[in-house]
Amino acid sequence: MRIITFIVAIMSLGAMGAQAQNVALVLSNGYYEDGGDAPNISRRHQSIVSAFEAQGYEVIEGKDQNRVEMRQLLNRFESKVATADIAVVSLQGHMVNLGEKTWLLPTDIDVASATGVEFRAVSLGFFAELLAQAPGRSVLFAGDSGRAVFDIPGVTTGIARLNLPRGVMMVSGGFSEVSNAIRTKFLVRNQRVIDVLRGDIGTLEIEGDIPASLVLAKRRAVVVDTAEQIEARIGLDRRARLLIQKDLTTLGFDTRGVDGIFGNGTRAAIRAWQQREGLSHTGYLTAGQIPILRQQAETARVVNATNDRQYWARTGANGTARGLEQYLSRYPNGQFANRARAELARMNASTDEQAWTRAVQADTREAYQQYLHDFPNGIYKNIARARIGTPPVVVENNAQRVETALRLNSITRLLIEQRVADLGYRTGPRDGVFDLATRQGFRRYQRDRGLEVTGYVTADMIRRLLLGQ
Repeated sequence: MRIITFIVAIMSLGAMGAQAQNVALVLSNGYYEDGGDAPNISRRHQSIVSAFEAQGYEVIEGKDQNRVEMRQLLNRFESKVATADIAVVSLQGHMVNLGEKTWLLPTDIDVASATGVEFRAVSLGFFAELLAQAPGRSVLFAGDSGRAVFDIPGVTTGIARLNLPRGVMMVSGGFSEVSNAIRTKFLVRNQRVIDVLRGDIGTLEIEGDIPASLVLAKRRAVVVDTAEQIEARIGLDRRARLLIQKDLTTLGFDTRGVDGIFGNGTRAAIRAWQQREGLSHTGYLTAGQIPILRQQAETARVVNATNDRQYWARTGANGTARGLEQYLSRYPNGQFANRARAELARMNASTDEQAWTRAVQADTREAYQQYLHDFPNGIYKNIARARIGTPPVVVENNAQRVETALRLNSITRLLIEQRVADLGYRTGPRDGVFDLATRQGFRRYQRDRGLEVTGYVTADMIRRLLLGQ
């Protein structure tokens, strides 16, 4: 343990009059839009929230928050902290520093300079200034992911020394150590903060004023099941999970696939549904919520089926290519979708044959290029390329540029690889790294589905694999 500043403030908390509400701000950012993720930070968020709630704290909490959402949480916390008996902030996520300034990064951070970090992230110093409104009665917990997010000159991963305001104490270190210490040491009933620090706190660092008599937990801890534990007791099997994903999709919530696996997409869809229904939006279901979701989906399916038939009668039933395309645009998985695709395929094949006949009759480079432009995945695309003499490397470089432009993050890459592997193609280790084995698996998948065979991901592949279109 390295104690940077050890100032024991002799403060009497008993002379404060009537006890006010304890308040805690719990903010955990584990999944980032750009940069590496720290999944355990998000997974442990609810356990920290529950630990404070069990001690009677009013908890203002958020998980995987962008900068707008973080600002909203801070506004709520700021309105409570001045009148709080005890005020605590728990921060977990990617942290970077420059000089004596450290920032907690929002999940949508995407900057190329220290100035960008300053204007898009929130500094630990700002959190500390808010806590200074409750001097001697406030603690800032800062758990760092330890992972580098970007390479900016002068900006370093981790937490720097802070010049804390008077009356504020900070406990910092790795997110795992900090979150465990909150739940198992600092929130132990009638345990003074100073006594916790005199014990074994591992590699945690302590800064600022340490109040002699501050106790963060004064009631007997109530065993509170986390939302994850409550859902686990339901015992959802794969079939039940598939039905839940289908129900959410029917109601317009994107689960990023219907596969019986509750990943980030499904959890986000559940949270969005719970929020719409005015429920506690934990991302985990209770036994009572599942039948509500099922009934809503059944009602929506009846309405959707009626609308589906009526729209087919107005568009696809007339048998024109435009009508069929209009229908598929609105109902890609509708009652008549397979029929519409088959009819379009028949039309396209006929048109493809006609276009190829014209190209062969002209027998010029321009004619074959026009054929490939009109039918990039046409029946005769490989013959046309051969007659043009386009080197394979040019085709591959173009495909690589298309994939790069999609800006796939690590989670999306892993999902794509898993979907292709689940369809029976060998992709090598399921790690989100597109190596030689992965590219070969992609090529086989593309060949079997009539796509352009390059081994690189396209928007069409993503729609087919992740959106079921």
